[in-house]
Amino acid sequence: MRLTIDIPDPQQAISRACPVPLATKGMAWTEACLGESAKLTGVYVIHHGGSIKYVGKTGSPSMSYGMRLRREFQETASSGKHIYPKLALLSVPPEIKVSFFSAAEIEKLVVTDELSLNSFEKIEIFETAAIHAYQPEFQRHHVTRMRTQLRKLKIPEAAAEAMLSVFKGNR
Repeated sequence: MRLTIDIPDPQQAISRACPVPLATKGMAWTEACLGESAKLTGVYVIHHGGSIKYVGKTGSPSMSYGMRLRREFQETASSGKHIYPKLALLSVPPEIKVSFFSAAEIEKLVVTDELSLNSFEKIEIFETAAIHAYQPEFQRHHVTRMRTQLRKLKIPEAAAEAMLSVFKGNR
């Protein structure tokens, strides 16, 4: 059984970004800033001043980047929780930016043989691997999350531990 995950280098991830503004309580937030990506699904990378802050995923077929990022960037939609408070502490300029890896791109970056994974399982795997590879400032729990995701996907324990040992070795 083989699972191959190709993670673009951080500079490549950061280079293809769009600025996304925060919306404090009472302000509207619109997905228009995301352009054509607003309706897509996949993994997103939030960065500021060349530093990756957070890696997340859309999570389900009905959750687009627009919906998901509204919950990250609008104070009301986030209930002032999750990463919104950390984003609000970042000084602007420079702008907070977001890069995207669409489900279609991830299909090419996460490849398996003898293992059938649907698009959202591949998105979960890619997100977890990207968290480890990019070491986002707002996320330092990547190994535990990866183990949980691999269990959810019913990856055999020996294969999961082998994958985790490779990731732990990259530190």
